[in-house]
Amino acid sequence: MEKIGSTFWRRLFQIIAGASDKESPFDIAPVAALGGGVKTFAKRSFDHIISVLQTSTKFVFTRDPYLRLLSGYVDKLFSPNPTFWKSIGTYAIRTHRKDPSVLSKKCGHDLTFAEFVKYFIHSEENNSKRDGHFIPMYDHCRPCQVKYDIIGKMESFEADTLFILDKLGLKELHDRLSVDFRNQTNIDSFKDQSNHVIGSGRTECLSNYDKQKRMWRKMQIRGTISKHSKFPFTKKKSNSVTSNDYYQALLRAVGDAKDPDIAQKYRMEAVREAYSTVSYNDMRKLQKIFKPDCAVFSYRCNINDYKPIKGKVLKPFYFDISTA
Repeated sequence: MEKIGSTFWRRLFQIIAGASDKESPFDIAPVAALGGGVKTFAKRSFDHIISVLQTSTKFVFTRDPYLRLLSGYVDKLFSPNPTFWKSIGTYAIRTHRKDPSVLSKKCGHDLTFAEFVKYFIHSEENNSKRDGHFIPMYDHCRPCQVKYDIIGKMESFEADTLFILDKLGLKELHDRLSVDFRNQTNIDSFKDQSNHVIGSGRTECLSNYDKQKRMWRKMQIRGTISKHSKFPFTKKKSNSVTSNDYYQALLRAVGDAKDPDIAQKYRMEAVREAYSTVSYNDMRKLQKIFKPDCAVFSYRCNINDYKPIKGKVLKPFYFDISTA
């Protein structure tokens, strides 16, 4: 499922299926995750699909639905992503913002999280403009129809991934990935995001400087670099920054986020900041939409875990690029 390690697993499947001669999924560029010569069920008969499901080890990864929704927003709409700005951002702004500017209606680049939540609620309640990166997990993987042998969780992604590889007898992959998995994951992300933000080209919607600052904030929201690491490039310098320059800057910015507990603290600060902007009424609507996911996959889903103080909007930091 999207936003639950799918890019990692798509690359891993390429190796398992023999479609890639790479030794690690981190050796395959994330942009090459889709396709890769791996066969899917898309053109298989129903009987064949049933046969495979009955005789194969079936596993799925899940994630706290509130965190998954925020991750989708950060990845597809907060950080530089002209494709989603155009397909989702412009629609959501036109639908859920009063008196949007001409630029916002044209670009969709400045959709707020609160507006995004309204879009998501509307899309689910009306079965309109739904997107696979955001729709509930139960609607993706049909847990009532498919009896999964293993249910992994994003919250324990490393341990669960290694457990699955061990169960499948993939010892070489297991042993290779068990060495410094978290650091490998972060480096993989740094390289990918550096290539993305520098390679996305100029746009009238957002300057190079602001695009790079948004990506910097994205890494802080993810807890992969310290919240105390200031964006290192000037507005003038941002026009000549290379992917390697940006990558090296991210490596230097890790700081105290190297500690998993501190990284988790930063992530949850960003979660509470984002959800503090969402109305309590919309939080109740989210709770209703997420109820099946929370029940089936055993997530607590207490509104107060994400929006701790009713009615109070937290001072922006993670979603304010002006202070990056």
